[in-house]
Amino acid sequence: MPEGFDFTTDAVLDWEVEAIWDAIDQETLIFTRHAREELSLDALTLGDVLDAISFPDEITKDLPGGTRAPGLNFDRYFGDVRVRAKIGWKERYYLVITVMAN
Repeated sequence: MPEGFDFTTDAVLDWEVEAIWDAIDQETLIFTRHAREELSLDALTLGDVLDAISFPDEITKDLPGGTRAPGLNFDRYFGDVRVRAKIGWKERYYLVITVMAN
């Protein structure tokens, strides 16, 4: 498997998204403790987050060295509410770093 993301560009590449979707299919996507805590704080379900990742309205990339953790942001809009899942990479695994609804 290649590295999790291509951080030489801020463009979201098809292979990056497809690799995350593969991780969902293979049940290897890991939720960090922080992401699990945010699920309950924002009254989100696992299904809400997986829906945002699987059927995003928008995907953006944060590069290393910025103010946010590097990775992809999957946003899904439900009326006035945006559900965001931030996906990072560690060693060989994609991680849901944080989730939020606002």
